[in-house]
Amino acid sequence: MQKTQKTQPVVKIIPHYLIILLIAAAGMAVYYRSIIKGIFFFDDEGLILNNYLIKNFSYIKDIFRTQLYHGSGVYSNFYRPMQSLSLMLDYHLWGLKPFGYHMANVFIHILNAICVYFLVYLLSKKQYVSIFTGMIFCVHTVLSWPVNYVASRSDLLIALFFLTSFILYVLYKEGYFKGYGFFLYAGSLLAFILAILSKEVACILPFVILLYLFCFSKKEKDAKRYRPSLAWVFFIITAVYAYLRFTVLNFTQGKLLETTTGMLPMHIRLLTTSKVMMIYLRLLVAPVGLHMEWDINPATSFLQDEVFLSVVALLVIAGFMYYLFRASRLKFFAIAWFFITILPYSNIFPLNYFMGEGWLYVPSIGFFTLAGLYLCELKNRSRFWSIAVISAIGSLIIFYGILTIKRADVWADPIRLYTEVLKYSPTNTKARINMGVLLTKSGSYDEAEKRYKEAAKFLPNDAGLHSNLANVYIKKADGYANKKMYGLALKEFEKAVELNPKDYVAYNNIGILYKQQGQIKKAMEKYAKALEINPAYPLTYNNIGNIYLESGQYEAAIRFYKKAIALDPNKAVFYDNLGKTYKSKGMIKEAEEAFKKASELNTAK
Repeated sequence: MQKTQKTQPVVKIIPHYLIILLIAAAGMAVYYRSIIKGIFFFDDEGLILNNYLIKNFSYIKDIFRTQLYHGSGVYSNFYRPMQSLSLMLDYHLWGLKPFGYHMANVFIHILNAICVYFLVYLLSKKQYVSIFTGMIFCVHTVLSWPVNYVASRSDLLIALFFLTSFILYVLYKEGYFKGYGFFLYAGSLLAFILAILSKEVACILPFVILLYLFCFSKKEKDAKRYRPSLAWVFFIITAVYAYLRFTVLNFTQGKLLETTTGMLPMHIRLLTTSKVMMIYLRLLVAPVGLHMEWDINPATSFLQDEVFLSVVALLVIAGFMYYLFRASRLKFFAIAWFFITILPYSNIFPLNYFMGEGWLYVPSIGFFTLAGLYLCELKNRSRFWSIAVISAIGSLIIFYGILTIKRADVWADPIRLYTEVLKYSPTNTKARINMGVLLTKSGSYDEAEKRYKEAAKFLPNDAGLHSNLANVYIKKADGYANKKMYGLALKEFEKAVELNPKDYVAYNNIGILYKQQGQIKKAMEKYAKALEINPAYPLTYNNIGNIYLESGQYEAAIRFYKKAIALDPNKAVFYDNLGKTYKSKGMIKEAEEAFKKASELNTAK
């Protein structure tokens, strides 16, 4: 028979503002190197550098109507408008300076740690537990991936709105701020909507609310204080969102998206996930051996040693959860939070990967809370245990903090990052592709070509990979004046559009190759095809303007350059080309204004 738990009074020992300052100071201390050394790489190119949608506020509507990578011509089925809006704000504040984007990531992470502190404080009524949880969440190394990687902004945003929504719901449900119940509930719903617009997995929040109601339901005698749950509204919002994603916001273009894990039957995916769960738990305790891309070998059988032991371990945890359910609803809530919030990443529905460090961002809160509860109980045993526990917690924070500072150095050096990935996952193709991109930028074209060809053995039908290889051939052609390389580049771009007929960037690049070879008619045909697919791609308008400029059709050139500028007003080369056209036409004053604008933009960079 379960004993009725008495509601514990909230005990505040330290003023909240001091805890907020402490968490903020800890966050800045462990991530300051991420701000000053952080750079753009990999997905940052598609989301920021080459994304015209974030460079003009007039595209806000398009952000809500298109998939995440639409602005850079990369195909995906991700719908995360809040991520794009946050990057749009960054762009208008910092331009293309990486430090501003990294500072925003660190700021959001600190806000999340503060939310964690208040959430645990509300639920546990124990400030020591909430301080521990908030601080460990702030400095823990396994959570550094989303903070150090700008393209992973969605993991930070979903946590911010997810936690805000849940905190507001708890405040609403438990009767805080009398007279403001409607506003608390409405705010919770709004934050939930923003969470699902940040990342799809936020749809798990209604189930977390059910868990909260189940664990912390109050007796009838307290019913006057506690407001109706109204949890069903969250499920309606989830259903509406799911309907929209499968209809008007479905960007699969009628074809089934291939995923790395989708080729495997469900029971194999779940057996593999059991292994992954053990790795997650190990990383939450000892975050060493971290790397960006985790290649997890799929399970082959339940009787496989590591699979069998993992399943047994999960069964033991299930038994422990039953014990906690009988003994402490708060501890049960903490461990159940971990497993419920990590459920969307369990590959019940196939994902691109079996594992990602960033996927622990929200689930880790439950793990840290459970650890904090046990440490707090141990601390209260005696003065000796109190000193021992506080010393251990301080040591943990310092240990994780030092590791997190070191991770920032790794993330600031992509070659080192991808070398680290290949050390732990020698067959990883994504790391090879990423290294190829960086080697191309650094001028190591032969080495880049080698990396791309290695990756192509595993991914022969990857359109982006063929475009990357084509770019290497173009660079080699420019360097060695080798027409054969242009032919190889053209072949690779044509393979890319064959694999992805909607790749307007590849069509634009084919047009550039034809133009360089003097085949103007073919070039214009490819440019027209690119604009047919995406009529808002500024580089194509600029390229067409170049053709008109060189042929002396100045009015047409001016028209196309102005269109490019209207689409992306922060590109210096567009103004420079417009200035050349004005100068050729004898419009000296207009030319000087255009050159001046180009110079200002170049200086700003």
